[in-house]
Amino acid sequence: MSSVTEKLQKSSSLGYTGENPAVRPGDTGSGDLGAPLYVAWQITNECNLACLHCIEESGPGKAFKDELSKEQIFAVLKQMVEHQVPYMSFSGGEPMVHPHFWEMTEYLCANGVQLKVETNGHYLTPEACKRLKDLGVKAVQVSMDGGSKETFKKMRVHGNWDTMVQGLKNLRAAGVPLEINYSPTKFNTHEIAQAVDLSHELGAYSFYTGRTMYTGNAVRTWHLLVPTDEQYTAYFKTLHEKTAQYEGRMRVYFHEMGLLEELRYRLENPAALFIILPNGLVKLINALPFICGDLRTDSVTKVWAGFQTAWKDPKVAAFVSDMATDPKLTSALHKWVFV
Repeated sequence: MSSVTEKLQKSSSLGYTGENPAVRPGDTGSGDLGAPLYVAWQITNECNLACLHCIEESGPGKAFKDELSKEQIFAVLKQMVEHQVPYMSFSGGEPMVHPHFWEMTEYLCANGVQLKVETNGHYLTPEACKRLKDLGVKAVQVSMDGGSKETFKKMRVHGNWDTMVQGLKNLRAAGVPLEINYSPTKFNTHEIAQAVDLSHELGAYSFYTGRTMYTGNAVRTWHLLVPTDEQYTAYFKTLHEKTAQYEGRMRVYFHEMGLLEELRYRLENPAALFIILPNGLVKLINALPFICGDLRTDSVTKVWAGFQTAWKDPKVAAFVSDMATDPKLTSALHKWVFV
C-alpha cells in the first residue's frame, strides 16, 4: 500500500489511523513505557501493483532478498504479545501476498492484539473478508487514490478499479470495519469530493489523506504527481466541507500541515510507535531514514530502548532542520542511517 500520507497516516501516516484519530495510540509519549503502543510492520516489499507514488518502491518482484523467515517472524510476534503491544498494522508492499499473512494475522488476533491490515484491496474476496472478520481483525484500510476508474488506473499501475471497489463491498458485506486512504496528485485532487462520498456509500467509517511525499517512486514521477498550491488549497477546502457534511457518520481525517511541522513536533514528543521493515530493521518513523535496531539480532526490549535514545541523536535533529532549506531530503529515506 505504502503511499503518501505514510501512516499520519503512513499515509499519512506518522501515527495510528484506527478507532479514534484524535487519540491515536502512537501519540502517547514513549518515555514511561516498556514497549511501543503501536507497531507498523511492513511485512513484505512485494506487491502486485507498481504505484506512481509508492513511498516503499514496492512492486512485482520487489521483495527484499533478506526478508524475515517464518521462524524469525514468529519470534518477533511472540515478543510483541509478551510485551502486550496493543496495536499493530500489517502493510507492505501488499501484505496479503505474504506467504504467512494468514498465520501471522491469526496469531496476533488470537492473542488480543488489535490488528489493522493496510491493503490495495485486490485480494479482498468474499472468502478472505469473511476470514478477516472471523479472526477479529480490527480494521482494513484500503488505498483508493482516485474518484474514478481513469485516475485510479493512472496512479495505481496494474491496478483494477472494479476489483478494488468489489473488495470494499465484500468488506462491508462481511462486517469488517473499513478505512479509506487517498493520496492527492495533480490529476486526482478534483475528485476528492466524489471519493469521500463513494467511501461513505461503500461503508467506510474513516477517510484519511494528507500531502503526497517526495520519496520512493514519487521521486521519479514527481512531475506527474505534485499538485499546485492552488490545487492543494481547493483540495483541503473541500475536505473541510466534507468533514462537516459527514460529522457523526464518517470521520474525514486529513493532515494539512507540511511534513516538516510534524517532524519538528515528533522531535520533542516521540510517538510510542516504531516501523518494522520487511528485513527486521526498525525505523524511527517512515518519514526519516534512521534505523534504531535490528529484530533479527536484538530483542524488542533492546530495540525499544534504542528507539528512545535515537530520537535524541543530534543527527536526527540536524536532518529535520536541514529539511527546512532542502525539503527534497525525503528522497533519501531509503538510504538508511543507523543511530
